Amino acid sequence: MGARDSKKNAFETRLERLQEIVNTLERGDLPLEQGMALYREGVECARLCRKRLEEARHEVRLWQNGEEQDFDVEAVRLSGDTAREEDDKQ
Repeated sequence: MGARDSKKNAFETRLERLQEIVNTLERGDLPLEQGMALYREGVECARLCRKRLEEARHEVRLWQNGEEQDFDVEAVRLSGDTAREEDDKQ
């Protein structure tokens, strides 16, 4: 398993754990200390997920005209809209 795979698995694992924590805290039936410990764990999971998402955002690059360029979410969205318009015309 490569570094990229382990990062993905770590992200997915943390995200699943964060959802479990949220669900448990939303029930509202925990003692205060246990709830606070879960809250702290959740904040840490969220921080690490956010960090990995930022890393992934920086890794996404497009090669255009032989030059590396940052990924432009808006341009991709607009090109998707154009493709749908073309499909609608046919």
